[in-house]
Amino acid sequence: MNDYYLTYKRGDSIKYVSHLDFVRVFGRAFRRAELPIAYSEGFNPHPLLTFALPLSVGYTSECELMEFVMEKELETEEIKEKLQKAMPIGIEITEVCKGKTRMKKLDNALYIVKAESIPDDLSEFLSLDSILIEKKTKSGIKETDIRADIKNIALKDGCMEMLLSAGSRANLKPEVVINAMNKYIDGYNSGECEYHRKQILDGEFNPL
Repeated sequence: MNDYYLTYKRGDSIKYVSHLDFVRVFGRAFRRAELPIAYSEGFNPHPLLTFALPLSVGYTSECELMEFVMEKELETEEIKEKLQKAMPIGIEITEVCKGKTRMKKLDNALYIVKAESIPDDLSEFLSLDSILIEKKTKSGIKETDIRADIKNIALKDGCMEMLLSAGSRANLKPEVVINAMNKYIDGYNSGECEYHRKQILDGEFNPL
């Protein structure tokens, strides 16, 4: 077996595809490209694909990361070229590499948020010791303090750059932060928002 990983961009035309359907898209693309993707064993074998951090429906991204296993070794450029030709519009393969990633080190993500209204100042919001919001959990609606998972929010070029916890330990979505801002900032209403993931990072804030 041969380990590989790839990075890809996810554009507007495919942002409403669910993660499960997205996995199927990649599986079909490998088959169309006639690339020897490896399959799991057992009663219901599936392609050995692992996605770093499933993207929420409605989000775009320029930094998605996926590991996969091939039954035989091929040149990375050959894999990239064949796979891109088999992909639907909206997915751009940016790089294919041999080996494994530091996917398990994933701990943060940087998002760009375009909102109808941008706050003039975030210093008071970011100075709060506690930011309580209602989150849906497996056991129902639960009040949660998200302050520790907001690493930073910066105003830049008419957008908000949000550095948030991500990964298996904690995974804070920017739309939840927007809801908190609407709650805690007097007179603020974000209106409709667009969400874009710019980077995924490790615990030391290094890009994966």
